[in-house]
Amino acid sequence: MTNYRIIDKVGMPHVLAYIAARLAAYDTTRLDWIKLLPLSRKALLHGACHFPFRTPASAPAFVHGYRIRASVNVEQPPPFTYTHWARIPKPDSRRGWVSGEHEFRFADLEECALHTLAHECFHFLSDSAQLAERNTEANANWWADAWLEDFQVSARAAGPGAEAGPGKPIGAQKSATLRPVFSSIREQSRGSPR
Repeated sequence: MTNYRIIDKVGMPHVLAYIAARLAAYDTTRLDWIKLLPLSRKALLHGACHFPFRTPASAPAFVHGYRIRASVNVEQPPPFTYTHWARIPKPDSRRGWVSGEHEFRFADLEECALHTLAHECFHFLSDSAQLAERNTEANANWWADAWLEDFQVSARAAGPGAEAGPGKPIGAQKSATLRPVFSSIREQSRGSPR
């Protein structure tokens, strides 16, 4: 059970269950909701993480908490590609990578939705000081790539037709493996220069 609302207007409950399972390792008390919506424009995807704010700025309470939204175009045919900022490997740079444009490819709309939600979750986690990584687009896509890879591996291990998330065949496997994956990502995050 989560302390935030989960709204699915696209029909991908296993994607949202996976995201909720991944967020279980973090403090979500200031997260109001996560929404997955259909996109009605020509773009493949759109995401947003709205940060809490006060009105006026000196007010003691926030008007709202963090709000995560991802939209995917359910009418767009394959291929599912999207160009955005990423960590581009560059061995001679201080961090071993530079921020640059990259074309992301998704096998289906579920992968697209998961990557978009994971990207926005990074913005929430980074802004709420739960990650050491700077809140940049390249870092958000790096984070989303890791979650997507775990989602893909778990789906392959569970077999065709299995769904990700708690209480599902794939979810039982994930519950035992999520925390080590999170720990690994967090340690990488803390150990790498910004």
